[in-house]
Amino acid sequence: MSSSSKSALTTQELQTLASKAIAAKATAYCPYSKFRVGACILTQSGEYIVGANVENASYPVGTCAERVAFGTAVVAGYHDFKAVAVATDSNLPASPCGMCRQL
Repeated sequence: MSSSSKSALTTQELQTLASKAIAAKATAYCPYSKFRVGACILTQSGEYIVGANVENASYPVGTCAERVAFGTAVVAGYHDFKAVAVATDSNLPASPCGMCRQL
């Protein structure tokens, strides 16, 4: 199997990533911005790990959904990732913040 086909997402994986990221938004704690974000990571071993943003009154001390998901995954022992999906309520595309892109 070539490395490109090994890392390509199946239609089912893509649908599952999207639905889990969308569902994760419901767990967001964002009383200040009201901007819900959900994330879902697919590990190389096929596990799906979700996260949601958690705000703090002292901006920018909150934690983004992507960092919550990656932190949860790493604590659970996962270190090899295949894909990540991020969902918001915005009709316009929303890019992860610089800190999440660095992570």
